[in-house]
Amino acid sequence: MSEVRVAAGNAAFDEKIRSMAESVQARTRYHSIELPDGSILPGLQPVEHLRNRLALFGLPEDLTGKRVLDIGAWDGWFSFECERRGADVVAIDCVELATFLEAKELLGSKVDYRTLDVAEISAEKLGKFDIVLFFGVLYHLRHPLLGLERVLEVCTDVALIESFVIEAEARAIPTVMEFYERAELGGQLDNWCGPSPECLVSMCRSAGFAQVALLSITSQRASVKCLRHWPEPPALLEPEPWLVSAVNSRTYLPTFHQFKDEYICCFFKSPGGTVTVEDLQVEVDGFGVPAILVAANGAGAWQANCLRPVGLVPGRHTVTLRVGASGRSNPAVFIVLDAEGRKPAGIATSVAHPVPELCSAEYQPSADLRLTAGRAGTLVVYFRTTVRELGTADVWLDLAGDSVQSDIISSLGDEVWQCNLLLQKALPVQESVRLRLGVGEWSEPQAIRRM
Repeated sequence: MSEVRVAAGNAAFDEKIRSMAESVQARTRYHSIELPDGSILPGLQPVEHLRNRLALFGLPEDLTGKRVLDIGAWDGWFSFECERRGADVVAIDCVELATFLEAKELLGSKVDYRTLDVAEISAEKLGKFDIVLFFGVLYHLRHPLLGLERVLEVCTDVALIESFVIEAEARAIPTVMEFYERAELGGQLDNWCGPSPECLVSMCRSAGFAQVALLSITSQRASVKCLRHWPEPPALLEPEPWLVSAVNSRTYLPTFHQFKDEYICCFFKSPGGTVTVEDLQVEVDGFGVPAILVAANGAGAWQANCLRPVGLVPGRHTVTLRVGASGRSNPAVFIVLDAEGRKPAGIATSVAHPVPELCSAEYQPSADLRLTAGRAGTLVVYFRTTVRELGTADVWLDLAGDSVQSDIISSLGDEVWQCNLLLQKALPVQESVRLRLGVGEWSEPQAIRRM
């Protein structure tokens, strides 16, 4: 076996980690720090080694105008280096270190230094960052995937991740991870997991990063670069797909809870041939989201599922997608509910859209009486409009003077839309319906057919 694979429980590795830990506890710096006069505050890792670690990621020399978050900053070399390159830097660690504060004072640094645990990271608390550094933290977490989701929530462009890894294994599914219940890794009580390199990459994608690249594995540590965006399409584009709807895979409604693990189900049509997970590029509010599953629904129709990105605030959100080198599809709108599961105020558009043309309306009795939503059946209305982007809160139905928002909205192409209203009570005979978009005028009434 290689040294990497037997790191957990290996006596020589344990002794190496204990020696490093004793040096740190004896107030020896882990990071060396170069001062403005050229002198060095010595640490276990020399400045040249730290520079080489950062160089692996290809970070630009000029970070002017960028906002950087350094998670697990320790003595602060990476924080101060990003500040030297022009970035506005926030550095966090689970404890406040005197070595960081001393270096900050000697450098005249303005880095915003805070004592926070990974579990406390949120966009609400810290804001968003162009670049997030996550070096030597992941394997210290009891919930590593949750930690990566915290990174994603505050990242708008790129996350640079470095972690301890075990050796890759030759098996059908190489994405494996060791779990250390006690102090099996290096004799340290806070080393909880050892992912394989494939597992580390897969977890980064599962957290929601669009592009993940394994750059290096050196001395049992893997360097991974994670991007929030897909590559921009080439100048010459293939025909774009048509996105019919984006709904919650549990309820088939375009609504999601703010704090639940829920999946976006995209129904779309593609003019090309076979669509695979690797071909599909889903975007939510412009950020790339990896697809988990793609399935054919017949006649050029497809279904794709992806995890709803973490950190979406209550309100309207937009999905688009691309297939291969195609252009972006038309948008589909979904709503994130608040913590109590309610629709937030202000999600309906205030635009006075043109009066829609009602094509037909039909009442369909419920096919599944186990469900509470739509137990009395569904009102299905087809209409035509030139409006390109509509959410359920934008489509109003008038039934005998009672105005309600639609529950489901689908774009069928050629300016034709379908909206569904899930009924709590049966419709009276001879009922008719009117429809308006936004704060526009009502359409002419349309008689409701019974199926």
